[in-house]
Amino acid sequence: MNILQPAMYDDATFALLMRANQFAWALNIPTGSAREIQLTLVNQCTITGANAKYEMFSKQPLANLADGGQRMAFVLRAAQRFDDLLHDPMQRHSVENSLFVIAQGGC
Repeated sequence: MNILQPAMYDDATFALLMRANQFAWALNIPTGSAREIQLTLVNQCTITGANAKYEMFSKQPLANLADGGQRMAFVLRAAQRFDDLLHDPMQRHSVENSLFVIAQGGC
């Protein structure tokens, strides 16, 4: 909150662009550039299809990533999901492999 909030989310233009992206993505408005806000938990180059692991910010069109409370709820969900993955022996292997691939400059 003390680093990213002032550097990114307190910038009115950036916050507006993020809200416009969320609105367009959630309502399927064909902008050609709107994308789902998500945090990828594994390298999606090696973990594909139904096994790809990521945490979605929100499906709500008026969700606001610049709002610290909404963003922290997203971050905490992602942290819990990452922790759950690391406690499952098979998923842990996939996560570790993905981190290795990323560290080596892969996808």
